[in-house]
Amino acid sequence: VIFRPSLVRITPSSSSPPSASLLSLFGYSLGGSVVLEYDVSPVGPYREYVTMGGVVGLGQVSVGESNKRFLGVGQWGTDLYVSTQVAEDVCKQVWGVPAQVANIDFEED
Repeated sequence: VIFRPSLVRITPSSSSPPSASLLSLFGYSLGGSVVLEYDVSPVGPYREYVTMGGVVGLGQVSVGESNKRFLGVGQWGTDLYVSTQVAEDVCKQVWGVPAQVANIDFEED
């Protein structure tokens, strides 16, 4: 697992999932990129690359007439690439995430 965090500028046109809201402080959120290699998974071994668009709040609860609080926090991946077709299918069918098959290779220095 490799996670390279970065500050991401949040604008009115920044994409977020319909079930969550992008969280930002002074117009920035924590994004970055994540690279994973699954040696064992329900769909077999595969590699994954994700561009993280920012931190999101998942779900809300009302605490007063105009005051809402987020129930959970996670990261929103704006671009997801996987190394096998079956991994892409599972991302789309089970998780509802638009993944794409790509050649993902690791090089050691």
